[in-house]
Amino acid sequence: MNHTGDEAEKTWCISGVDIFRDLNEAEMDAIAAAAPMKTHSAGELVYSPSQPSEVLFILKQGRVRIFRVSADGRALTCAIISPGTIFGEMVLLGQRMYDNFAEALDDVTVCMMSRADVNRFLLSDARISACITEILGRRLTDLEQRLSDSVFKSVPLGVPPACGGASPPPC
Repeated sequence: MNHTGDEAEKTWCISGVDIFRDLNEAEMDAIAAAAPMKTHSAGELVYSPSQPSEVLFILKQGRVRIFRVSADGRALTCAIISPGTIFGEMVLLGQRMYDNFAEALDDVTVCMMSRADVNRFLLSDARISACITEILGRRLTDLEQRLSDSVFKSVPLGVPPACGGASPPPC
């Protein structure tokens, strides 16, 4: 895992992410300063159940696989996260990762925000809160559809519908 400290790169990390689309340059700079950027090599774990923390990840580059491991050691892929997607252990946003792992499928770049910074910058800004609410609503609707599909249709091979699949489109 590499830490990158250049301010221009930090701003790059959150620029182009839909939840920040309505912010001005000063607001982007403030969030960028509070959202350290990290890179992970393909195959590296971004987080695991042994590293519990309330961190919101913003995926800027690459893909991340969210998966669980059963008691007998089998891995179940729950989602493939694409750039511009928020994910992580963030109770405030209704996201609990519990026993999930996040693995970099490619070389990835993520920005990370602590619970305090999510409160300070994201939830206190109505523009961002509305976008996050929209994202979570889409995820809930998608999950309900996948659950319905898994109950009423045969489950295809690959990613189980009720567990996740491709990331929902950004806000």
